[in-house]
Amino acid sequence: MPTVWNVTIGLFLILLLVFFMFCYLKYTKQGYEIAVVGESEPTARYAGIDVGKVIVRTMGVSGAIAGIVGFVLVSGIKYTLSDSVAGGVGFTGITVAWLAQLNSFGMVIISLFLAVLEKGASTINTVTNNAIPESMSDMLTGLILFCMLASEFFIRYRLIFRAKHKTEKMKKEGK
Repeated sequence: MPTVWNVTIGLFLILLLVFFMFCYLKYTKQGYEIAVVGESEPTARYAGIDVGKVIVRTMGVSGAIAGIVGFVLVSGIKYTLSDSVAGGVGFTGITVAWLAQLNSFGMVIISLFLAVLEKGASTINTVTNNAIPESMSDMLTGLILFCMLASEFFIRYRLIFRAKHKTEKMKKEGK
């Protein structure tokens, strides 16, 4: 792929794809159907949405996006096709999607953050002569994801601690 300002045009292609997907999911009937099916299949069926058709269409769009990203990765960055091209980006993709709350532009920001974190871990590993392993970035990413999941749990649910005497009283009353 050709480069512009020392960056492959694949980056611009991906940013254009992000904008397209944001508009597709936010402002089209198909995007609305995807959101409804994602929230509740029975509700989507009740609303008259063909759930199977939406799932197949969504898988097709997802496959096309994965193909475009793979093309950009192979032709613009790696310059070769091998079995290690993807290199564990599935876990990173799930983390990015979760942290961004499925917001397309949020995914770009989170991706940049994780890329800087990964590159920083590699640099720290090199500078400290392997005293700090590169896997520290994966551990930090996991910690961030865990904290995000824990905070979402406590936002959605309320923990109620019952006093011991109230529990015993309820047992006596048969509740």
